[in-house]
Amino acid sequence: MEELNIPEPFKADKFELFQEGIYDNPSISVYINGKRNFAFLHPKPVFNYKKYEPRVKKLKQEAYKKQQLVYEDRFNKIKHILGSDISSLIEIGAGDGSFLGLIKHELPYVELAAVETDVNTDNQRRQISDLINFRDLDEVCVNRIRYDAVCLFHVIEHIIDPSTFLSKVHRSLMHKNSIIVVEVPSLYDPLLSLYGCESYKRFYFQSQHPYIYSHTSIVRLMERNGFMTKGVISYQRYGIENHLNWFANDTPGGSQLFRNIFNKTNKSYISELEDFGKTDTVIWIGKLN
Repeated sequence: MEELNIPEPFKADKFELFQEGIYDNPSISVYINGKRNFAFLHPKPVFNYKKYEPRVKKLKQEAYKKQQLVYEDRFNKIKHILGSDISSLIEIGAGDGSFLGLIKHELPYVELAAVETDVNTDNQRRQISDLINFRDLDEVCVNRIRYDAVCLFHVIEHIIDPSTFLSKVHRSLMHKNSIIVVEVPSLYDPLLSLYGCESYKRFYFQSQHPYIYSHTSIVRLMERNGFMTKGVISYQRYGIENHLNWFANDTPGGSQLFRNIFNKTNKSYISELEDFGKTDTVIWIGKLN
């Protein structure tokens, strides 16, 4: 299936049609492999990031996202690897710098840098003292700047040529034991893989995500491109109130009523999903091979 623009190491997999049409384009279909751990969009979507508006903003869900404490939860998931050996860290696709701001507060001794193409978030990132800003990853590579840790949160699924991109990431790491952290949405999302929620399935796939990974296929991708796996973390970002709202109302954004009723249940619900490995997000941690 060379003509379908499938990246390595997935070209040898057998694929079948999973869904006709996606959230923002009825002419694009979703294909999934036999192990049901990697999917891609076809025809290859053409996406203009200069006019990109995150879906959370388009749907006016920013306030709801803040309620989820995404950055704090993310930091707690990976703080065990950001020890005293880390003296410098760069986040590729840093957005408004919210995660880097948290790192600055928690680990003030770490030199921080950001790669972000969106000029609309420049002012927010400039509020982080001593933060070094780059417009693109090529700038880092050309100047041979390297870091002890490289973080990519919800970036890889946007990349149409992951091998070329990851070769640049490879060159931005300081040494063999430098850490790379990659977070992506997962096909093992319980609304897809456990519950088969049809409304969520129609919502889930979108043009800016040409490839959709999982806990196992992200390992294949990273190891195929010169990295070694140190750990894989199952991370459930959205809780029971969000899931119940999809079942009841077929919409994102959760429900204040469900949040109030199931507040005590939510923590154990998320914990059990993570223990079972059926989560909406996966964090891959590795180093150079």
